[in-house]
Amino acid sequence: MKLLFLDTETTGVDPLKNGIIQIAGIVDINGQIVEEFNLKCRPFPGQIYTAEALKVTGTTVEEIKNYPDPKEAYQKIQAIFNKYINRYDKNDKFTMVGQNTKFDYDFMTVFFQNNYDKFFYAYVAYHLVDLVNASALFKMAGKISVPNMKLETMAKCFGITLNAHDALEDIRATRQILYKFVECIKSIPDELFVPKEVAA
Repeated sequence: MKLLFLDTETTGVDPLKNGIIQIAGIVDINGQIVEEFNLKCRPFPGQIYTAEALKVTGTTVEEIKNYPDPKEAYQKIQAIFNKYINRYDKNDKFTMVGQNTKFDYDFMTVFFQNNYDKFFYAYVAYHLVDLVNASALFKMAGKISVPNMKLETMAKCFGITLNAHDALEDIRATRQILYKFVECIKSIPDELFVPKEVAA
């Protein structure tokens, strides 16, 4: 299975108005890390900075203006994706994993579009794995007791060290949390599941 753990840091929460300043990810194939990446870039001209986002990421506009051009980050991430995915094969896609994954998926979709590439979805399947939803299910089942589903909270729950709001640190913790959940599911006796063959 090809998993893409991906996290972005942005200048706001609206992908149509705000921009990406950091993209970090882990390519995981069959449970093994085959590549990590951590790319910084300037927003595209006209994209807006919010004071709240700058505070969260601990950056300033002046610092961000010295980041590489977004086209450079796009070319690097596309080259990484092309190593592992045939974008012309509809059955060969990453399953994207994250914390509030739809947020990062939407920002990456617009990021690709702003680089004249409409086909982020050619690399990533739309059945996203979101640890916020997974955490809610495990809480509902009484397997965890947490006050909220924030990444910092979930990391603390599992004893995982996290330097929050750095994309690479966030995504490393996300991967560890996912596999904690997978281990928990694997511990459920097989007889409680009724395997069914489902046609594609």
